[in-house]
Amino acid sequence: MAKDDNMFKEDEDRISRVGELLADDAVKDTPLYTEFKAFLGDYKRLFKQFRRIVRMSDRQQHGLVSELEQAFESFIRTLVTVIEAKHNNTAGHSNRVTEYVLFLGANLGLKNDELEVLKYAGLLHDIGKIGIPDSVLTKNGRFTPEERNTMNQHSVWTKKILDGIRLPRSLKTVPMIAACHHEKIDGTGYPFNVKGDEIPFFSRIIAVGDVFDALTSKRDYPKYDKDEDLSFDPMSMDRCFRILDEDRDVHFDPEVVNIALKYRKDFEELWLELHRNQADASLKN
Repeated sequence: MAKDDNMFKEDEDRISRVGELLADDAVKDTPLYTEFKAFLGDYKRLFKQFRRIVRMSDRQQHGLVSELEQAFESFIRTLVTVIEAKHNNTAGHSNRVTEYVLFLGANLGLKNDELEVLKYAGLLHDIGKIGIPDSVLTKNGRFTPEERNTMNQHSVWTKKILDGIRLPRSLKTVPMIAACHHEKIDGTGYPFNVKGDEIPFFSRIIAVGDVFDALTSKRDYPKYDKDEDLSFDPMSMDRCFRILDEDRDVHFDPEVVNIALKYRKDFEELWLELHRNQADASLKN
């Protein structure tokens, strides 16, 4: 039932009861019958007009809320683009990760409001890189232990920054979700060294999307598989999915990995579409 129908149900019932009463022949000879019937007619017209205004207001309010939501998302995406522009080979990373995690989340059966939280956590998961020195953030090559420790602080910065923003109430869990995307199931991740179910489930979804994008995109530092150093170029899909499979219950949530493997063909098609779109955008620019 619509919001305004709930609001005016009591009035509608009252009008209906009075109408039935006036339809009874026994009351037609009552002195005030004519006046009361006319009054009821006027009331019914006013009631319909007022309800029409409320309905129109609801539509206008919905339109305004929709515009505000679009403006907020546009602002967030622009902010992320500006941050990633400092580092050419990670440009588009957060947007791609967001599409991957929404794909995984939808196939995990998340509801629309949950997907909305996941979307913003995905978009903002690396916002803490604002606090990382360019000498580390844009380094070409493997990090030293000190540089790795500095880089790992971006997750702490993510939470600090997002905790300082007055996000909509529906997105209040985003700071912690975004900050925990480098946590691992076995507890060896960062920044909080939590493990298993202590890690927010949405963070575990982002972890898979984040690593998938890192492995299948060109980066300024070499990829590695266990102790083997690889190239800077995108990893093959077969090797990427093998790593996800082998690292379930160690790095990744097995439920999330299972979804990635189950829908691998669609996942790869999404990867191709996103990289093709980014290449087309680069040509236009």
